[in-house]
Amino acid sequence: MSFAPPGQTFVLNQKLISVGGDLWIDDAAGNHAFEVDGKAFALRRTLILKDPAGNPLYEINQSLAHLHTTFEIKRGDQVVATIQKALINVLGDHFTVTAPNGEQLAVTGDWIAREFHVTRAGMDVILASRRLVSLHGAYGVQIAPGFEAPLALAIIIALEQMELQEGHR
Repeated sequence: MSFAPPGQTFVLNQKLISVGGDLWIDDAAGNHAFEVDGKAFALRRTLILKDPAGNPLYEINQSLAHLHTTFEIKRGDQVVATIQKALINVLGDHFTVTAPNGEQLAVTGDWIAREFHVTRAGMDVILASRRLVSLHGAYGVQIAPGFEAPLALAIIIALEQMELQEGHR
């Protein structure tokens, strides 16, 4: 699984979502690329993905309007993606990401081992793998050219939150 030509690569620390404070997502060169601001609320936890200057890009939180675990990604007040865990998983998609226009992305692979990919119309748009980085407790996220990096990272953050709630760590 890889892109040709290579896309942007970012490094996510697996402790990223399990702590309450603010953490950074670094680029492949080790520079702070995005900040994840963890805001804990009584009913749900909200995470804000910010650019290095502190400008909010996306809000990630659990939707309480669905029967099974669902997270929403918002830009301002607009929902730009909804992520749901598959109710039945028989060697198929583990999660589905749906845009407001109905476009769907599929998340497949070994999520717990952090070796998975996200596809749109059968083409990889996000690749996550421990093999992309050499840091313990971290994994790399490579984003295909033309796919918005902050949105891709917001999707990964939402997936991390969903797994954290399921207790897979």
